[in-house]
Amino acid sequence: MKIISVINLKGGVAKTTTAVSLAELLAEGDRRRKRKGSRVLLFDNDKQGNTSRMFGVYNGEREAEACRIIKTGRITGNIRDTKEENLDIVPCNYFMELAELEIKADKEHAQHDRYKSALHEVFGQYDYCIIDNPPDLGMNVINAMVATHEIIIPVRLDAYSLDGLEELVEQINQIWALNPKARIAGVLITDFEKSDTSEAAERWLRTKSGCHVFQCKIRHSKKAKDATFYRQTPTHYSVRSGAAQDYKAFTEEYVQKFGHLAAEERR
Repeated sequence: MKIISVINLKGGVAKTTTAVSLAELLAEGDRRRKRKGSRVLLFDNDKQGNTSRMFGVYNGEREAEACRIIKTGRITGNIRDTKEENLDIVPCNYFMELAELEIKADKEHAQHDRYKSALHEVFGQYDYCIIDNPPDLGMNVINAMVATHEIIIPVRLDAYSLDGLEELVEQINQIWALNPKARIAGVLITDFEKSDTSEAAERWLRTKSGCHVFQCKIRHSKKAKDATFYRQTPTHYSVRSGAAQDYKAFTEEYVQKFGHLAAEERR
């Protein structure tokens, strides 16, 4: 099982949309390219629970499954089915704040490797685990980074997002001491609108940032924003929209570049 974290310290860069789209498209497969569907576990690690809401498993009245996992280091019994074939989910909600306080107070056990221990329980049951992270570096995100094999960083082409990228890479470099096997798979440009400024920002990102940047870009699309109101991914809400087609192309680019590594690691 390859564990992929989708993260950026800035909000509004399509982290959740990227995580759920990648998970859904990996699970569906691609008949045209003869790529079979993969077994995917989608892990909602954001207390806002937007990923959980999208798949109809959000419950704000009781402690969510992700909260129990970070407290216990166990995942058994904390995975929910979705209506999508090959796709299961670990829900999250605002009880994560209390869970983080509880593990920070626990001085007898390691605090940073709860997710890593838990996900080892389901190695062999899934091909991919996609973790949707909040825009911060709380204990739940540190746990995700310690468990992660690859990191995908969605970025909008504005100054605040690019500044946040530099800060995030610095933080990842520090976390590598706890997880030296983690690597940045790449930066994904989202909400792209063609202009002189965005093209200049893209050139800088590709030549000066020091990070690999995926060739595919996710175009700005009103359909993608509308999809969030209906709790759907862009590909389910409007498969012909630019964003939906771009996420399909991005998934294929990811599979072509990194998918074979997942098979090798399972062997």
